[in-house]
Amino acid sequence: AEGPRTRCGRGPRRDRLGPPGEASLTQVMDRLLELPVGWTLLAFWCLAMMRSNGAYWIGRAIVAGTSISRFADLLDSPLYQRAQAMAERWGVLAVPLSFLTVGVQTFVQISAGVTRMPLRLYLPAVAVGSVVWALIYGTVGMAVILAWLETGGHWPVLVLLIAAIVLLIVVMRRRR
Repeated sequence: AEGPRTRCGRGPRRDRLGPPGEASLTQVMDRLLELPVGWTLLAFWCLAMMRSNGAYWIGRAIVAGTSISRFADLLDSPLYQRAQAMAERWGVLAVPLSFLTVGVQTFVQISAGVTRMPLRLYLPAVAVGSVVWALIYGTVGMAVILAWLETGGHWPVLVLLIAAIVLLIVVMRRRR
């Protein structure tokens, strides 16, 4: 009286994940963990490629005359300025290196678009960076996310709160 089986011997995906559009993050993570490692890494690589190339083309659009759009303010932000300095220092190597950073990554991609980095240089660099990102998030990153989900997802809020307090103290001391 079991339901139909897939070729992997598991029940149908719809039974495990519920109706389309109603899958929780935990269920999606479980599904990713059920995949062979190669498929999981490929999924993360595709996500990184889509996100970074989207940021690159936003940068190209800013230069192409959309300076009156909401994205134009990105060029004045401190994160963009850091990303621009990184790109000036490291050149095309800034693109794959940005995947090892937190917070600057997207701005490096935007910077590459704004400076119209040639696609023949950008695409191989972003592909390598996406592999690095996929390896990090497909292994260690998944473990961190799963630990967060198992603890109820509250400890990152505590870490962010502590970091905000420390930052506030540092900023206040520097102003004096």
